[in-house]
Amino acid sequence: MIEVGESYVPLAALTATEQRVRAAFSTGTPIDLDGQEVRGPVLAGLLTGAYPLDPGAMPALRLDNAVVTGVFDIEGRVVGHVVALRRCEFRRPPILRMARLVALTMPGCRVPGVKARNLRVGSDLVLEPGFTCTGVLDLTDATIEGTLRLAGAVLRNPGAAALLAARLRVSGSIQAVAARAYGEVRLRGANIGGSVHLTGARLDHPTGPVLEGTGLVVEGNLLCDSGGGRFHAVGTVLLTGARVGGDAAFSGAHLRDGNGGGSDSHVLVLPRGSVEDHAVLDADRLRVEGDLKLDAGFTALGAVGLRGARIGGHLLLSGATIGRPEVVARLAACFAEGKPVDRVPVALVADGIEVQGDVEGRGAIRGKIDSDGDQRYAFRAHGQVRLVDAQVHGSASLARARLRGPGIDVLFADRLRVGGTLFLRKVRVSGSVRLQNAAIGSSLDCSGARFIKPRLRPNGTVKPSLDARVASIGKDLLCSYGFRAVGGVRVRLVEVGKMATFGGARLGGRTGPGQPVTDKSLSAYGLTAQELVLSFPPSFPPRGQVVLTRASVVSVIDGPGLWAARGGVDLEDFTFTAITAHPEVPVRTRLAWLRHVQPDFAPGPYEQLAAVYSGGGDEERAQQVQLERQRRRYAELNVAGRAWGRLQEWTVGYGYRPWLAMVWLLAFWLFGTIWFSHNVMDKLDADVNPVWNPPLLATDLLLPIIDLGQDNRWRMVGASQWIQGALIAVGWILATTAAAGATRVLKRS
Repeated sequence: MIEVGESYVPLAALTATEQRVRAAFSTGTPIDLDGQEVRGPVLAGLLTGAYPLDPGAMPALRLDNAVVTGVFDIEGRVVGHVVALRRCEFRRPPILRMARLVALTMPGCRVPGVKARNLRVGSDLVLEPGFTCTGVLDLTDATIEGTLRLAGAVLRNPGAAALLAARLRVSGSIQAVAARAYGEVRLRGANIGGSVHLTGARLDHPTGPVLEGTGLVVEGNLLCDSGGGRFHAVGTVLLTGARVGGDAAFSGAHLRDGNGGGSDSHVLVLPRGSVEDHAVLDADRLRVEGDLKLDAGFTALGAVGLRGARIGGHLLLSGATIGRPEVVARLAACFAEGKPVDRVPVALVADGIEVQGDVEGRGAIRGKIDSDGDQRYAFRAHGQVRLVDAQVHGSASLARARLRGPGIDVLFADRLRVGGTLFLRKVRVSGSVRLQNAAIGSSLDCSGARFIKPRLRPNGTVKPSLDARVASIGKDLLCSYGFRAVGGVRVRLVEVGKMATFGGARLGGRTGPGQPVTDKSLSAYGLTAQELVLSFPPSFPPRGQVVLTRASVVSVIDGPGLWAARGGVDLEDFTFTAITAHPEVPVRTRLAWLRHVQPDFAPGPYEQLAAVYSGGGDEERAQQVQLERQRRRYAELNVAGRAWGRLQEWTVGYGYRPWLAMVWLLAFWLFGTIWFSHNVMDKLDADVNPVWNPPLLATDLLLPIIDLGQDNRWRMVGASQWIQGALIAVGWILATTAAAGATRVLKRS
């Protein structure tokens, strides 16, 4: 016989009920006590060999509907018998610390707590269904060589820990479907060989972490979804540093703080600002080998933290709603007053995340909805979405998403790297999108997107609605088909592999009456691309300056909408090799556009346009452009300069029309011939007998250097003397200019 210490109850002291339990135990027969009491030390004594059994006994404790008084204490004991307690009520918490059991099932039992640190169970630990614990269920450092079954269980310890399972080791799974926990569920450092099933579970711990899974290792799937009921958590879900071998599914889950929304998550806004770091789902450094599913109605009334997370599959956000709607109203009020904010509410913080597959945030495609999905089921964020230094090996789609953060950078994704395409098609953004230094492997598709209420600077001015400066885009930049950016677009020093299009885009303007307006609707300084489309709607030209300084493209497609931009078009050092418009326009129209956008003369745009026409073999148009350049150059000089310019234009077309000099020479020759035909001069030397020939005399006077035997042979008097001098001077000027223009040595300066 094994002693059980002070709690030992002698055999002779057993009650009749306890004698019945002893008899049933020896044969392993189930017994229903129908609410009768049995002492805990008696049950402990049976399991530890305190009472003699009949020879050939096959003991097992199968007890139903018993009321267990006293302490059921088998601490440190090795129990080689099956223990099956059903619908039993314990008056004191069972003590199972360091015990080793073959099997333990307690479905429907009601306990004021369970003390089972370092417990070891050789098979399943069954606490379902109807298991109710009104104290702490302590399984810290326990080992279960089967499955921990908690489906339908109720753990109730409000304001404290409901389940303590730090460093729990489970060979199988945790089955906690539809479980209820009022208090903290702690799985810190636990190792689960199978999956964790929390589908339809409700966890409530408003004063702190409701599910503490820091360092949790799940070899299978982590299922906190709505497969058979919506997973609901009030409090913070901590999965920092957790590792999941399969999928981590929060599809349809509902997460919220327990403070009524009084605590928002904020990040620092440089150079001034404040930080308040709090998330309703904190999964920083999470490792998921499969998909991370925050979709299909997932709702987080607070921030979701995924800093440094690694996702082996896809990150699914379709149909998710993240953040607090009330923060949008506060931001909108500040924006309406023109006040910038220095505390930015955060919805999703995924700085440094790596996703091996795709990021999918577009609406689910249901019925006859286009490929961008159904906007009713698209991703929604109330507050900033941060993807700084994030890497997506596939594509990222936020098509039809709703990002709300008036007056802030609602999508902050500096140095984002996307292997495929970043889809922002038909996205609705209240705030600005920042993609500085981003690297997009394929295209950045913003077709049909709408950006309103952009970020405000500290001085109240407007920042760009789309800021992608110093980004690289492998294929196309698409801002067309109804694209609208109230704060304009900044693509400064952006490298685009193929086409950058703003066809039909509406840039600049106001979100509402009295709100600030951007000064630059398109800043494309240093942009490089193969094709640049700038065909803005003529009825809605850019409401700010278009900057194309030092941009370099192969082909440009423009239209009247570009050249009607309010604020003008800066074309300094803008280079291209071909330019077209739809419909095509004559060169005079282009020159009129240049005059309109450049009231102060600059030679560069004219030289570039002339080079394009000349390179295409259209010398006539090239000359028209060069003539206009010279006209505008001389028009800005003083009176003498303007007069000299007019003279050059009329006589030789600034050297680009040398045939004009020949026309003028012919006109002066005809004038000289007529004059000298009616005004015959006397010989200068009586010993010489030249023949008077008016046409030859006019030719000799007009052509310099050449001597035809008429000049200096006659005594010019009166008006003929002045006409002689004029013809000589005109001859020198026109002949020299004609020769220089014909040989292309007349300098454009």
